Amino acid sequence: MNWNTKGFGDLTPDNTGRSPDGTPTGRGSKISRRILIAGVVMVSLAVTGLLILNQCDQDSPASSGTSQSLRVPHGPTAVRDGVPVGYSRDREGAATAAVNTVQALTQARQGRVAMGAVESALIARDPAPRLRKWIESGRDRSEDPTVLNVVPAAVTVSGYSESAARVAVWVMVVSRSQINAQTPMSVNTAWATDTVDLVWEDGDWKAKEVASKTGPDPAELTNITKDSPLGQPLEAGHYSVYIN
Repeated sequence: MNWNTKGFGDLTPDNTGRSPDGTPTGRGSKISRRILIAGVVMVSLAVTGLLILNQCDQDSPASSGTSQSLRVPHGPTAVRDGVPVGYSRDREGAATAAVNTVQALTQARQGRVAMGAVESALIARDPAPRLRKWIESGRDRSEDPTVLNVVPAAVTVSGYSESAARVAVWVMVVSRSQINAQTPMSVNTAWATDTVDLVWEDGDWKAKEVASKTGPDPAELTNITKDSPLGQPLEAGHYSVYIN
């Protein structure tokens, strides 16, 4: 922008008269211009702020409806209706999907997540018998006051191809329950191994079958055999997604 500087050399801080053409001069003119410039700057900042807030609202979980975006190397890429979805088509993606499937099924059986959301996100179109039973037993559950969390401790991928994978998840199970308000609180821990058979379907890893057995307990791990989930190479997982 080119400012017209004609006649500005005669202006002094105390000169508040008018120029020959009738326009304000001196301090009053300078203040007016400063106010004008300040006003333009404020409007620009306000507009920029609104644009930033609007973008933040679009990216925030509260404004994104039932789907929340994530950015991690092998998935999940989003959380849909409380269920993590979107995994990479590799060993690491399959391992991550298996861990989250075990946790999602556990949450659904407690009524914390809708089993229908778990089915839509993580279950294959034609699940095997054990998994079907697991799904039916957890359908339409009201929220259970008992808190039961499954914490992944170690993960192994015993079989993998681009279309299918088998993943063993060694977990610690922590439960907190109370029979009624008059009885003492009970906290229990246990160890279990969940084996998840996955298929690549509709652009994501889906659970086809799930099997579970107790153990091994760390206190009993003296001789680790090859058939144990801990006798095979462990996946170097970094985090499990905590959703509350």
